[in-house]
Amino acid sequence: MKRIKPLIDYETASIALTNYCKGRDISYNDLAVGITNIHNVLYTHGVNKNDHVAITNEETEIWAIKLAAIVTYGAVAVIIPNKASNTDKEYIYNVSSPVICLDEYDNIDKLLLPSNCRPSRIDITKFSLHDDIIIDFRRDRFGKLHAETTKVYEFMQLAETIKTRYSSLRHSRIPLMLVANQKSVDAKEVLAALSIGAHIAMAGSHPSSGTLLKCLKHYRPHFVYLDTSTAERLIRERVLPMLHNPTIPTHMMSSIARRNLLKQARKRMMFALGGCILMVSVTGGRFSPDIETFLQRIDFPYQII
Repeated sequence: MKRIKPLIDYETASIALTNYCKGRDISYNDLAVGITNIHNVLYTHGVNKNDHVAITNEETEIWAIKLAAIVTYGAVAVIIPNKASNTDKEYIYNVSSPVICLDEYDNIDKLLLPSNCRPSRIDITKFSLHDDIIIDFRRDRFGKLHAETTKVYEFMQLAETIKTRYSSLRHSRIPLMLVANQKSVDAKEVLAALSIGAHIAMAGSHPSSGTLLKCLKHYRPHFVYLDTSTAERLIRERVLPMLHNPTIPTHMMSSIARRNLLKQARKRMMFALGGCILMVSVTGGRFSPDIETFLQRIDFPYQII
């Protein structure tokens, strides 16, 4: 839990969350205010340690603030998929039995309004490593809902992994991860990134390839999270046309020329995606064979998760 506590202690103007489509930045100081106000809501409703609190994954900065607030309060965040049907919600409520749902608290201006309240101070020594922290309801490839539960020790391991991943950066600016759309949003990844002071940019629910490319060029992220279909659309519509050279067929080139072409293709693709990418994490299954072959040939840094 030591990875979570700093979220309520930040007093800085560094950017924590960005909503690219709305042009809105949330600083860590704003995040602390939002967390404090949600803590007050939870306290007013009699929420106790380890109680379940429901929020719908709206892939927005408001959702991320609520998530951080629930966890730092000591409760368990129950994540409902975006646009879940009434039947799905009934199932989730029956399985997880949340004591309150925070979906009605969606006014960002009111949420970030400073108050006289102080954030709840959680005694981390009272937490067990096997306490639940997040219960994320996701759909498998057959469309069936299942719960992915993250415990305290699992979160701590993930936070340490992300900290190690970011420690290798030699850039002067703070680490930045881009969450491209709802299908690639992982609650524990978002929370772990915030716990080490990273900047998270969100590109919207279903961004077009043009919007996504502009977002990549603007923020120049180090780590990108995409779903397979969005990544393929971006590559086919925006990247490959920039790399195609119809004047010289590939099969007519020498082996040295082909290797140089692949190096140039990788360089141009990295530049098109902001120039600072260390890893692209893709959810939702493997790429089409032609896209996968292309990425492997140019040695592009991606992983299927």
